[in-house]
Amino acid sequence: MTFSVFDTIIPGMAHGFAVLDTYLDHGKAFEEEKGLQSGEVLRARLAPDMLTFGEQFSVVASKVERHVSFLIGQDPVAPPNVEQTYAALKARVTGVRSFLQSITPEQLSGAESRTYQLTPPIVRGWFGGADYIFYLVIPDFYFHVTTAHDILRHLGARVGKRDYLGWLNMEHPGGYS
Repeated sequence: MTFSVFDTIIPGMAHGFAVLDTYLDHGKAFEEEKGLQSGEVLRARLAPDMLTFGEQFSVVASKVERHVSFLIGQDPVAPPNVEQTYAALKARVTGVRSFLQSITPEQLSGAESRTYQLTPPIVRGWFGGADYIFYLVIPDFYFHVTTAHDILRHLGARVGKRDYLGWLNMEHPGGYS
């Protein structure tokens, strides 16, 4: 079995954004359950020099749009300034999922063979396509999904592996470990 660039990144990212959408629901529900101020979870972070829970969503959305735009040979759009509210972040997540769902396998055909010049804020330099995809695009995406998960866990929200994995399309369901 072979995998295309499309198969390697688009379904997983679309799935990840569905998971991120549920994390926003978990964050808001946790605030209500614990009697926290509105937006308190959005302002939480794991360490003083890390992004907040809310910023994880803004940043991962902008990075995914940027990375995928590069891979399909388009100039990335300027990232919008998203208000750090649950409603605004959910709208941003939904918008990026729609963007990902609009991408076709043909648009990504050959992306692994091209070179990409990157400039800050991501990194500076030239990447071969396969290295760009496997060592930056994919890990960068999952870093932010994982960090959002970890912030919720750190605060005491009831999220676990099932929430992180989201809905799984299994041929032979056997449950989660």
